[in-house]
Amino acid sequence: MRALLTLICFFGTISGFSQGIKGSWFGSADVLLGGSHNNYLVELDLKQENNEVKGIISYYFKQTYQSFYVKGTYNPRTREVLIKDVPITYFRASAANGVECIMDLRALITASRAGTNIKGVFSTQGKYKYTCPDIAFDFVYGEQLDTDSLIEKFAAVKKIWQPSEEDIVVNDSKVYVPDSIDLKVKEPSAEKMEAQKILEEFNKRKEVVGQEILVESDSLRLTFYDNGIVDGDSISVFFNKEPVAIHQSLTERGIVFYTVLDPEREYNELSMFAENLGSIPPNTALMVITDGVNRYEVFLSSSLTQNSTVRIRRKR
Repeated sequence: MRALLTLICFFGTISGFSQGIKGSWFGSADVLLGGSHNNYLVELDLKQENNEVKGIISYYFKQTYQSFYVKGTYNPRTREVLIKDVPITYFRASAANGVECIMDLRALITASRAGTNIKGVFSTQGKYKYTCPDIAFDFVYGEQLDTDSLIEKFAAVKKIWQPSEEDIVVNDSKVYVPDSIDLKVKEPSAEKMEAQKILEEFNKRKEVVGQEILVESDSLRLTFYDNGIVDGDSISVFFNKEPVAIHQSLTERGIVFYTVLDPEREYNELSMFAENLGSIPPNTALMVITDGVNRYEVFLSSSLTQNSTVRIRRKR
């Protein structure tokens, strides 16, 4: 009788996971090489439509946060997951933003009384398979977690994350201008002149408020990705109608911002200004907002006549 109950519990767990790969998964990934103790803290946030999966993979390695928009496949019969072409920082790179290995995520979903996991490897493609060893992982299904991410717990406790050159810290006194704009050959006021020019154009366009979000914290992490096919979209980002980042190219690699809400305002506004329309109009982006407790996905669409805006309120 006890054996029968065990089997019932086991198959109940299996059937309880009928939704497939959808959800959040967390854990560490370890380099499969003797004598190496390098590992990555990884988060997978995935959605599923039939046999297609898409979402975001993020990881911490050598004190740097990397984030990518990914697509792949899921076989519900075999429970196999395949996500191709994931850039993973080479474990022997001298810098966290150095050489990358283009790897494929291959995994199998397993379910038991203890929980549900994704087990598999990041495997290297082609001629680099002997240079970049496989990276094994065992991720836990995190739908029931109270916090936004197990990785953020590690970051808070172990202090493994620190801002890098790729991270953009937003404040009212500084406008971020990428390295592609050579300020050395311009006058000292060139940065302000560039921002002022975009601000004037921003104010000419119609503001379209698409969504209002309630957040738990006054500090937010914002990540922008190209929504769909990477087609050359370029944007500027405004916070409370002031430019905080200009000339940003949208790709599958996340552009990360950190900002603090103004407590004196009834609500704060984040706006996306389209600098062009890419090869496939309009200019679209996926913005992921994290407040340390919750995670929100917002789809933005801007044109040369209107700006896309999201209003943010803090819960009282």
